[in-house]
Formats: sequence, structure tokens, C-alpha cells
Amino acid sequence: MFDVNAEIEVTARPASAGGVPTAISLRFPTDEEWAVRQRSRKIIIRRLGRGRSEVVAPEPSQADLTLFEKITTNGAPTLTPAEAAKVLEALATADVNSVAIEGSTATVEMETMAGKVVHTLKVPTADQVIRFRRSAFRMIELPYNQQELRQSPDAGARLYDECGGSSADYEGAIPALHKDAAVRGVIDDVDRQLAPKKDEENF
Repeated sequence: MFDVNAEIEVTARPASAGGVPTAISLRFPTDEEWAVRQRSRKIIIRRLGRGRSEVVAPEPSQADLTLFEKITTNGAPTLTPAEAAKVLEALATADVNSVAIEGSTATVEMETMAGKVVHTLKVPTADQVIRFRRSAFRMIELPYNQQELRQSPDAGARLYDECGGSSADYEGAIPALHKDAAVRGVIDDVDRQLAPKKDEENF
């Protein structure tokens, strides 16, 4: 059972503590706190030519440290931005294991920091998917054949609610991050079903 109000304890090895295992007590960030961090993360796409591109993942930043310091509950040791980012990524775990679609209903099995959860929602319509994609990503053209991509979990959470998403595996509210992951999992699964099928006999 995932409970956004439960106290969370993680073990880190901060450099400020000499790398000694240190217990850190945290609360789960609010949807708005996650969104502020997510909007600050810049993904750089470099166009290398001849149809090739390189995706540069965001570097740990002050936004990671700021969020970590907001959610600590026991006077945690000083962390570097990289150490804070590692803790936050553990809290943000929302890995889709499987998607099953029957009729117009999708069932999504997901792994979170508290274990497995299952979501059900209606499959989004094509119009809903287009609106989602237009609001979930912000692309900015940069000099030297580069693009800056920023993502927001807000759009996925709104679409989840529009599709009547629900889960019995939560105590209280479902985090927007989890709603977003569930929606993206369903959209990816539908896209795979629509993709051209390769005829193995031709190979």
C-alpha cells in the first residue's frame, strides 16, 4: 500500500559523513514540489546530422538539493546535488511492468518505492493523446543544432483523471508522478499496437 503521508526512511552514504551509511527520514514530496523540480530539469538533444541525435540527461542541480532539504524530517546531513538527486530518484520510482488492454479499459502494473501497485483507466482517445503531448513537453530551439526539452507530470496527471484512473493500492491521494507514468505506459502500449508489423517470413 502506497501512502503519501507515511514517513520514509532511506539509507545514504553522504560524503559529508565520510561515506558512512546514514539513515535519513523524509516525507514524500507534494505534486507541486515534484513539478517545480521536473520543470527545472533540462534535457538537451543534439542533432549530429545524417539522422543521428544525442540525448544529454539533466545534471543534478540546486533544484534537487532544495527539494531534498524541504522534505527531510530529522536534520539530515549535508548532501551534494548528486547525492540529493539519487535519493529523489529512489522516491520517484514508478516503473511500468506491464499494460493489459481489454476493450476500452487498461490495467497498468507498476513498481514503486513501496512495492507493486495496479492502476485501471480508460484508454485515452487520439484527441486526448494529442492534447497531452502538446502540453506535456516544451521544446526550445537552441544554437548549434541543439534543442532543449522540458517535461511536466501535470499533463499526465490531468489525463489520468479525465480517463477515470483509479487504484486500490494507495492510502489517500495518488501522486501525480504515478498517474503520469500510468498514462504514458498506456499510450506507449497503444502506439506499439498501431505500429506496422514486420512479416518475419520476409527475413
